[in-house]
Amino acid sequence: MRSRPVLLAAAGLHMVTETALAPFYPALFRTAFGVQDLAATGYFIAFTRIAAIIAVPLWGLATRRWRVEHLVLVGQSAAVVLTACLALAPSYAVFTGIGVALVAAKAVVLLAHPKTARTHPDGLLPGVRQYVAVLQTAVIAASAIGTWIVSSPDPRQALPLLAVVEAGLLVVCVIALRTPVAESAAPPPPPGVDVPRRALLPLAVLVLGFALAGAVVRPYFTEHVTAVGQSELVAALLFVAAHIAALAAVWRVRTASPGLVVPFVLAAAGLALQAAVTDPSLLALGRLVFGTGLGLGQVALDFRVLIAARGSGASYGMVAAAQHTGLLTAPLIAMSATAHDLAAPLVIGAGLFAVLAIITKPVLTTARPSRPRSTEVSVVPVRTP
Repeated sequence: MRSRPVLLAAAGLHMVTETALAPFYPALFRTAFGVQDLAATGYFIAFTRIAAIIAVPLWGLATRRWRVEHLVLVGQSAAVVLTACLALAPSYAVFTGIGVALVAAKAVVLLAHPKTARTHPDGLLPGVRQYVAVLQTAVIAASAIGTWIVSSPDPRQALPLLAVVEAGLLVVCVIALRTPVAESAAPPPPPGVDVPRRALLPLAVLVLGFALAGAVVRPYFTEHVTAVGQSELVAALLFVAAHIAALAAVWRVRTASPGLVVPFVLAAAGLALQAAVTDPSLLALGRLVFGTGLGLGQVALDFRVLIAARGSGASYGMVAAAQHTGLLTAPLIAMSATAHDLAAPLVIGAGLFAVLAIITKPVLTTARPSRPRSTEVSVVPVRTP
């Protein structure tokens, strides 16, 4: 299926632009619009996250009427125009408005995940593994791009370049997606895996918690590492190390989906170690353990969500909206926590992952159908005198 690589590339680019641009928003707002208040960055991120929370379910409903390939073309076309407009925005308010529209337009690529995973030639699990690997690779690439952007004397120069990249992806999308193949029926659940459709809501709760726990540690991690005496280079390498470990863990998943409890425990242990130590080697160990849990947990959750969604874009959109709710809440919690201690987000993340490890089985148990009572009537012989 020739559309699979294109849809995966669109998802990867979405992650790159979303992650790589985040570090340079304060510098951009300061140099381009004269906005000195760091809260401006918080407002921008909050508004764009809210846009994603609203847009993803709406795109999901649209998949009931139009093919996801056509919707991706619409969203990508809008993204090219809006990214170019960002470079021309005359004020912070206009930039924020365009940014909100851009995130809403790009959110459609998230709904391509169910199709790319289900159409993998080797089955659903390899499809999920491939998608998660693309996202983790995108985060690693975004870290390098973000470093270049931050070191640039004029961060605004990155915006036209991103518009060119978006335009190039649009050309590829038009070539590959304009004649999509016929939609095939959703494959049956893999043998030995039973995730009923009613499990979507409990899974959405777990996805929200997973996104919140993983994202709350990001905004101020490098500041924490430099505050304990390490260089910015060491901080950057430690940040990337977790995603390299996640990528390695994802590729080791071959024949069976990992469980949920063990990845959550690993992530909690890794974050707890990072919060407790300052030695770079121990910090690296904590990052590797955390990244391993992060990668395995993402595969395990995505695998179960896609089985429960049964190929429905609207159902998957609901779970994706829950994920963005966690991503919206995370920086707000992190900002409040760092007012007391830069290591506080690590402690909070560890606690959240520990809670997820404890509640996962009880939460998913609520989605299992209750065993019907037997209607058979036992015949008991009555001995007559």
